[in-house]
Amino acid sequence: MLAKEGAAYNIHTYVVCPGFVKTPLVEKQISEQAKIKGISQEAVIKDILLKDTIDGEFTTMEEVANLVSFFAHDSSGVMSGQSLLVSHGWGML
Repeated sequence: MLAKEGAAYNIHTYVVCPGFVKTPLVEKQISEQAKIKGISQEAVIKDILLKDTIDGEFTTMEEVANLVSFFAHDSSGVMSGQSLLVSHGWGML
């Protein structure tokens, strides 16, 4: 809806949906889950957080920024109204 409303003003809209980015909040969740489940932090990362990614990697802030930069330079607006999951394949289930 926002994309349709903004189109008349040449405003392009996008939604970026990052996967697990290793931020202080995620770091806290890792240690909390390890304690609750009685497993190592490495196991939380590998077997819980990143188990459904295609490469077992966290999404980086740089990867998110690169996508935002791509959108910022999309002068055509051909992709306006799109949402993209930046997650190392996490949403491919």
